[in-house]
Amino acid sequence: MKKILLITVLGAMLVMVGCGAEADGEKVGEFADGSYDATASGHEGDITLEVLIEDGEIADIEILEEQETEGIADPAFESILEEVIENQGTEDVDTISGATATSEALLEAIETALDEA
Repeated sequence: MKKILLITVLGAMLVMVGCGAEADGEKVGEFADGSYDATASGHEGDITLEVLIEDGEIADIEILEEQETEGIADPAFESILEEVIENQGTEDVDTISGATATSEALLEAIETALDEA
């Protein structure tokens, strides 16, 4: 009887640990609701953003501060933020040609915010 109880408890613990696992630095599963700020170094300076989590999902991402070159960085801001919300994470989100440093900074800041969520 004790062996069955021990096996059941160990199995339950493995399931709980598996639910909190991370893959490539990204949390697997739902996020904790709230607002999470993060900063990363872009091409022209720091990019600070806010990731809003509602009902365990990425609801919105807002750029709070940036000094990137207008026109060149704009496609990265538009495309990457949309893709991250659509994919509910940064996995499979590509950088934007011509705005690689900005793209990488955005993805880094988003991942940092999501690690907190």
